[in-house]
Amino acid sequence: MIDFSEKLSAYLDGELDDTAAKDVEARLAADPAAQAELDNLMQADALAQEELEAQLKEPVAFSLAQQIMASPMPDRQAPRARPIWGSLAASLVVFALGGIGGYAFKGQAPAVQTKGWIAQVADYHAVYAGQNRHLVEVGADEADHIEAWLGNTIGASFTIPDLSGFGLTFQGGRLLVANAKPVAQLMYRDENGAIVALCLQSSTKNAEGPPTLKEQAINGFDFVSWSAEDADYVVIGPNGHIDLRAIATTAALEI
Repeated sequence: MIDFSEKLSAYLDGELDDTAAKDVEARLAADPAAQAELDNLMQADALAQEELEAQLKEPVAFSLAQQIMASPMPDRQAPRARPIWGSLAASLVVFALGGIGGYAFKGQAPAVQTKGWIAQVADYHAVYAGQNRHLVEVGADEADHIEAWLGNTIGASFTIPDLSGFGLTFQGGRLLVANAKPVAQLMYRDENGAIVALCLQSSTKNAEGPPTLKEQAINGFDFVSWSAEDADYVVIGPNGHIDLRAIATTAALEI
């Protein structure tokens, strides 16, 4: 039987099916200790990524790249560890050979493991929420264009919700990518300068009935997510934002 820590790892890497992922998200919403464990895993991933980037800045001998390429591939049926060190080896090869030119790799590239889409959106939001002039790609004065552009891109039509009743002013939108799928991000700012975002991504689940709101916290931000018809949605705001659930309820009705 897989313990919950292993399930969290698989959830973070996007390896769970919809049913298993929903079970994990339900426990995260109800169990602060489980959420803390997920946060620790995400921090470990971030540290590993930083170490990878530091390694890639170091020169790599061509002989080492040849040794890595000559190493046998692991059995596909063998249990797989978390992918960071395999990714590091592959990246070192690309770095070593990419600089000398004249070489091309043929054959299938290793699969890229992905986190759940909300966790990836959390990473984006942590960056963009700190922006001012470059908070959005297209400003609020082009709302019709944002609806048409992002709706066509993600494959799910929507109407930009009016959240002014919560003291939020629509700033504009931008395009993200999570789990290799486009995500529309709509940005709002409150009177204190805090950023609240509404993100949506097309889904094949075709959710029916009233949406069920799910709450969780990732990297210092609070999230309220739901699914409706052919899309998944999430509202992101500063940790402890008192109106976030009410904001999500209004957004779900208007979008």
